[in-house]
Amino acid sequence: MLEVKNLCKNFGPLEIICGIDLQVAEGQRHAIIGPNGAGKTTFFNLLSGNYKPSSGEIYFKGQKISNLQPHQINRLGLGRSFQITNVFPGLSVLENVRSVVLSRHGIRFNFFRTVERMAAINQESMEILEQIGLAERAGHLAGEMAYGEQRALEIGLVLASNPEMVLLDEPTAGMSVDETREAVKLVDRVTQGKTLMIIEHDMEVVFTLADVITVINYGQVLASGPPDEIRNHPKVKEAYLGTGASC
Repeated sequence: MLEVKNLCKNFGPLEIICGIDLQVAEGQRHAIIGPNGAGKTTFFNLLSGNYKPSSGEIYFKGQKISNLQPHQINRLGLGRSFQITNVFPGLSVLENVRSVVLSRHGIRFNFFRTVERMAAINQESMEILEQIGLAERAGHLAGEMAYGEQRALEIGLVLASNPEMVLLDEPTAGMSVDETREAVKLVDRVTQGKTLMIIEHDMEVVFTLADVITVINYGQVLASGPPDEIRNHPKVKEAYLGTGASC
């Protein structure tokens, strides 16, 4: 589904990503972990087209996407969330999701749009709200909802673009223990049948969701493999989990 070859990103003389090679199989649940400043979000920004690589190549479903714009990459089937909540606070929950659904169908709003067409769009939007547990909040302003609900809505915006691969950047950041558990259930449920790549600091979340874990440290891949292998990897414990860690 995704292949990264010798990917590098420099900001002036500062090298943030340094020669990353990575493959993600279709249907895989792949976690990216590493210390703060390791380059994880920069890596996501490269995958989604928000940054352009200094060198190296990115392929999605066999197509080179390294130099495409974010909206072009999204339309190929790769959707992402952001580390900081990124919803439309002045729109209702339904309007948030509907705006993405309209865009995916190539529909611009106008007063002469047929009722039947809009009814189908509204139905599709409500089905997404059902998936993320926000159907009863459809008429509420997004900016007035609780933090956990806004994070769920952002996942809904990703789903509304109907991606084959979902990138989630710290979806449980800032959540309480109970909110985190609900978020994990949500992510697990709505990404069934899709390829998932997730950046996450909470190791309980990582080991619950991931089939494969890649550890990035100083912009390079330190280790990559199944959870049990990463859990017991001495270099990973030293660099990230702590030498005394017992996850």
